[in-house]
Amino acid sequence: MSEYTVEIQKLVNAALADIAQEHKAGKLTNGPTANNLYLVRWVTKAIKSQQFPRIVGDDLTRWQKSGRSKGNNASLMQTFQRISKFYGQFFPEGEAERVIKDKEIDAFIDAMEEQGWEVSTSEPLVNCGKVQIFTEGPNSLALCSDQCDSCFDGEEMVKPMSWFVRGHHADFVEKASAAGFMVHKVTDYKSNVKYHGEYLVFPANRGNQLAEIPLSLTV
Repeated sequence: MSEYTVEIQKLVNAALADIAQEHKAGKLTNGPTANNLYLVRWVTKAIKSQQFPRIVGDDLTRWQKSGRSKGNNASLMQTFQRISKFYGQFFPEGEAERVIKDKEIDAFIDAMEEQGWEVSTSEPLVNCGKVQIFTEGPNSLALCSDQCDSCFDGEEMVKPMSWFVRGHHADFVEKASAAGFMVHKVTDYKSNVKYHGEYLVFPANRGNQLAEIPLSLTV
C-alpha cells in the first residue's frame, strides 16, 4: 500500500529535479512564466501516465487546475519547494520514525494556554453530534476527551486525532508545526464543534493528505 508522506515527496522532488535539469541544460528560462508552464505540463503528463499512485492523484489534479486558471499566481514552483522542504524536515532520510506521545500533546496544550489560547479537553466531541464550546477569547483549541484515551496505546498515539480550532488558524499551524505536529485540514470552520475548524493529527505524522505548511517556511 502506498504511503502518502513517501509518495508526495517522491512527486515534488521528481518535478523539482526535472525542472532543475532543464535549467542546467539551458533548455528552460528560470522565470515565473516559464517555470509555471513547464510544471503544468509536467503535472498533466504525470496524470496521463499514471506514474504516481492514486493517493497523490487529488494533489496533481488540483495543481493542474490551479496552474491553468491562475497562471503564475498558482506559484507551483514555490509550492513544490515548500512541500519538499517541510516534509524533508519532518521525515529526515535515515532517521527512525517519530513516535508521538501523550506527554508531548500535554506539553503543547500547556504552551498554547501560556500563549493565550483557550484549550478544552474535557468534553466528547467526535461522533456525538453537534457540540458548542463556550470560550471567552478569540482563539480556542479543543480535543475530544474520548480520543485523549482511545487514540493511545499506553503513551503512544496509535490512531488519528481530531483537533478543533477557532480563531487564528495560521498561528495554530505555526505553533503545532514548531512543536513537531503535522496538522491536516478537514474543514476551515464548519465541523461538528460549532465555529471550529477540524484538523487531523496522525500517528508518527503519517497523514494521508497534504499537511498544512506554516506561512513562515521560506525556500
